[in-house]
Amino acid sequence: MRWAVLVGLAVLGGCHGDVAVSPPEQQRTQLDPTALGPFVRMSQINAERHFVSGVYQLEDNAWRWCGGKAVLRVRLGTLDGLKFLMKHAVPVQVIGRAKTVRMRLLINGKPWEEMVYEKDGIYEIQKPAPVKWLQPNAENVITIEVDKPLPAQGDRPEMGFILVHVGFQPG
Repeated sequence: MRWAVLVGLAVLGGCHGDVAVSPPEQQRTQLDPTALGPFVRMSQINAERHFVSGVYQLEDNAWRWCGGKAVLRVRLGTLDGLKFLMKHAVPVQVIGRAKTVRMRLLINGKPWEEMVYEKDGIYEIQKPAPVKWLQPNAENVITIEVDKPLPAQGDRPEMGFILVHVGFQPG
């Protein structure tokens, strides 16, 4: 009788060998570090994916020189309540030569804002986004132009302004 019980347990134990006893694998959302976002800090890992033209290498792990025209792309989801943010500097090298610097912001090719600077310094812009010119769930282009960049000289490219961050965030 004991022998029959042991055989029965062995058979039952063998039947369970091919049945998964561990919990199901957890589903994970994959984060794509190369994906475009709505806002770019010049120091972030994938910052260069946002650059179309006119933005140079990272300096002091925080900012980048830009030429007379910098073009960046950002990807927006919903447009509800967005604000535009930009932190930039007008360097003494540029303002010292030009006396005044005119900077223009274009959104998807449309002129949006114009600022005139008469002294060097760090400046921040924070204002409601121009939603009538933005495209939801798509790439959008931010163009920043200065009228009097330092011309290229030798190995040094044209230099217009310094950029720390730019893009759109929820308001």
